[in-house]
Amino acid sequence: MVLGTQWYILFNVIGGASTIPKELLSAGDNFGVRGWLWWKKIALPAVFPQFITGAITASGGTWNASIVAEVANWGDHVERAHGLGAYIADATQAGDLHKVVIGITVMAVFVVVVNRFFWQPLYWYAERRYRLS
Repeated sequence: MVLGTQWYILFNVIGGASTIPKELLSAGDNFGVRGWLWWKKIALPAVFPQFITGAITASGGTWNASIVAEVANWGDHVERAHGLGAYIADATQAGDLHKVVIGITVMAVFVVVVNRFFWQPLYWYAERRYRLS
């Protein structure tokens, strides 16, 4: 999961780094900002909002992959975990529409709660604190 989702963060950070204004980089050069101070005052604040965006996307992708990976079939061999993904897979295989709807509803509520109470405040902080424009 880490190998698959690191790309969300990487490409968002690269995109953020490419949008650092040339004037900011020139000001850093003119004032002799180098080393750790350059990272602390210019680079990291400039890419932090994009890092958060990548982390949000990566966590969603990782969570989706973990839900799907709770039941794995290899020929006649079945590996299963005990979680929401296995619950939905079992209900789907049994044709129990009510349990499928309950599982998907729980999944959707979980995503909304995590987004509202964790990711959204962190994103708003990053946008307010580190806005370059």
